[in-house]
Amino acid sequence: MRKVDIQAAINWIDGKLEDDFSLNEISAYLGYSKFHTSREFKAFTGSTLKRYIMLRRLTKAAKDIRDLNIRIIDVAIKYGFNSQEAFSRSFKNTFGINPGLYQKENKPIKYFLKKDVLFPNNLNQKGELMMIKDEEIRVKLEEIKEHKLVFIKRSGVNNYMDFWEKVDQEPNMDCDELHGVFASIPGNYKEGFGAFTEDGYLFGKDCPLDYDVSMYPFEEKIIDTQKYLIFEHPGLSEAEFGQALKQVRRVALEKFDFKLHGYEIDDSFVKAYEHSGMEISYYFIRIPLKSK
Repeated sequence: MRKVDIQAAINWIDGKLEDDFSLNEISAYLGYSKFHTSREFKAFTGSTLKRYIMLRRLTKAAKDIRDLNIRIIDVAIKYGFNSQEAFSRSFKNTFGINPGLYQKENKPIKYFLKKDVLFPNNLNQKGELMMIKDEEIRVKLEEIKEHKLVFIKRSGVNNYMDFWEKVDQEPNMDCDELHGVFASIPGNYKEGFGAFTEDGYLFGKDCPLDYDVSMYPFEEKIIDTQKYLIFEHPGLSEAEFGQALKQVRRVALEKFDFKLHGYEIDDSFVKAYEHSGMEISYYFIRIPLKSK
């Protein structure tokens, strides 16, 4: 079985987390036997199908509890649990906190994000469908209100891949876990994001000013209300991500004439933020501007 088949199964599963489906249906969708599907899924992801589905459902449930005014019993039923007690037990075993307390205190926990077994190998692949001109990169002005940025920063690296390769080698630092924790933090953006700094790279997440992340080894910085110029790809598939990334970076960081358009970059903290999704394919660059 190929990686693209496993990714197809992952994508199929993620679209049906609120539904009742079986291994038979997943196998039929891929055209393989149940045994082969189960074996290959674990080989490529490191997880059994049953556990992966449970963790994705619990993560979706945690997002609902965090963002919606919803009863715990309704969340439990929505994601296929027979009772609130069974849901609460699984939730606490997974995240280390009772769902009712999580709803009240909204602490950062480790979300389990959708797997991408194609990354990073797909970065050098060229998609067949992405045929857009540079002029089709969406450019818009956006203002973001004062907030707190929580992040980890490393010097001597200048991109996402080298940053995480360095961090992953450090004691008690794990890429998947940190991505999950950042994704659990409420803010303007759903997932963590990176940024190019003067001497390195950082990865972090925006959050409310009073949000407490003291239980994690993150740096914190208050970001004043500021305007940003956003450069966003209009739409891409997973296989086209590397190509889209290069195009948006070139337009935003090399081709666009800020002075000609009446803007001045504020690179006092970071040169540019870059956003991409682990659960939905997108890519955009956000460049901070000086006030006029």
